[in-house]
Amino acid sequence: MNIEPKARECWMQKLLLPVAIFVSVIVVGKVCEHFGLSTNVKFGLVCVVAFVVQIEVSRYQRSRQA
Repeated sequence: MNIEPKARECWMQKLLLPVAIFVSVIVVGKVCEHFGLSTNVKFGLVCVVAFVVQIEVSRYQRSRQA
């Protein structure tokens, strides 16, 4: 399978945000379970982490385009 470098980069850029959010949410969920946090706290932390990851990945992607 021979994909042009530009197309491969675009494909990877599109997958970066969902994969980063998925991995970070799983990690935060496991850490919250380990410490026995309540469901409300776990949900709040997962939302905050997903929000922060979205901002940071977007910044990273914009800096690579410039």
